[in-house]
Amino acid sequence: MTQKIDHLVLCVKDLDLACERYRQLGFTVTPRALHPFGTGNALVQLDGMYLEILAVVDPDKIGPDDIDLPFSFAVYNRNFLRLREGMSMLALQSDDAQADRVAFIEAGAGVPDVFDFERKGQTPGDSEVDLGFSLAFANHPLLRHAVCFVCQHRHPAENFYFPEYQNHANSAVIIDRVFLTHWAAEAVEEFFASMSLGALVDVKHQDELLASYPIAGKMLPDDGFAGFRLLVRDMGTIRDAALSLGAIESGDNLIIPPSRMFGVMIVIRQQKAA
Repeated sequence: MTQKIDHLVLCVKDLDLACERYRQLGFTVTPRALHPFGTGNALVQLDGMYLEILAVVDPDKIGPDDIDLPFSFAVYNRNFLRLREGMSMLALQSDDAQADRVAFIEAGAGVPDVFDFERKGQTPGDSEVDLGFSLAFANHPLLRHAVCFVCQHRHPAENFYFPEYQNHANSAVIIDRVFLTHWAAEAVEEFFASMSLGALVDVKHQDELLASYPIAGKMLPDDGFAGFRLLVRDMGTIRDAALSLGAIESGDNLIIPPSRMFGVMIVIRQQKAA
């Protein structure tokens, strides 16, 4: 299992409104796509990773709440949205979802069978391409609202990533840190360390994270992902848009509060020169 981000799942109630907000921040957002199980998304493609802006679009296709049924991506995210909007899941890159499932089990996670699915993708030239994915989920009793999984892409990279979608007016490059706030931060931190993810997932109590990133409103979960850190090539290309969305400047960071980005705190920092 790698320690590299594949994507972040950002749950929203209004997909069109969320896409427009991310465009306002200077991101290029892909066309909407539909899953066969009742959710839909649009993506912000970065350098080898992406943001998945996700909403429920056809609730009749989503299965029932039943603890005897296997874990369901659609059921989980529908129920997450009943609580709040925000970052619901962290996906890691995978070359072999089956092997990574074993690694999750060895780390002490509850792991259902690998889930395979296919959907259509749309190219910048409006052609349709076939996409396939294999997902292995890691469930932990302390992380009911912050699920991790691996995502194996079973299609050529050129069917998914396109330079036209990866070029952003705000010069965004990558996400290098994910923030998680939890009432049992020490135990959760130990779980991520067991999977060698301690450098990627920054686990803190709410007051500790707010001490580092002093946002107004204090809209942080007590048992879930709080947001992420975005690296950009040039802070000047995103500053005005971020400030218009209520960002504050703190040291080298611009911090957009979760109240303005559908439950997600975004910390923006300039990428260091290589």
